[in-house]
Amino acid sequence: MNSVLWQGLFGVGCIGTGFLAGLSLSWREYKLAGKKFNAPALPKTDRQQALVLVVVALLSVVSVAYAGVETARQSGCNEDFKQSLVARSAIATENQRHIDDLMGTVADAISNPGPDSRAHAQQAILDYRTWAVQAERERADHPIADPQCG
Repeated sequence: MNSVLWQGLFGVGCIGTGFLAGLSLSWREYKLAGKKFNAPALPKTDRQQALVLVVVALLSVVSVAYAGVETARQSGCNEDFKQSLVARSAIATENQRHIDDLMGTVADAISNPGPDSRAHAQQAILDYRTWAVQAERERADHPIADPQCG
């Protein structure tokens, strides 16, 4: 199920629980210093007070447990995404090193023409193409994880 939908349903459930809890309270008109105001009546018996405390405690525990589960799931998602980025960053760094070597060899071949300079430049290009194929395989082995899995 979609995470946003699940969180929306959880939020609606919490609002509904709060609404029903509010409906379960009886309202009473109080007078204080000549002014009238409405407030929920406090539980009258020890049993009613205990029941209210148990319900509030259960709602608190469920809320904290849900937040903990969501945090752990998001942490795992973030770790997968981080590992993908680190692996692909290492591939990009290695790729840049290969490009620098290629450019250096080609620049040397152009600036210092000699009998073997063309062969060295061609070999550097072939070496880079070999590396590019390998790098593409490594990128495929380390796909970027979905950044919105949480």
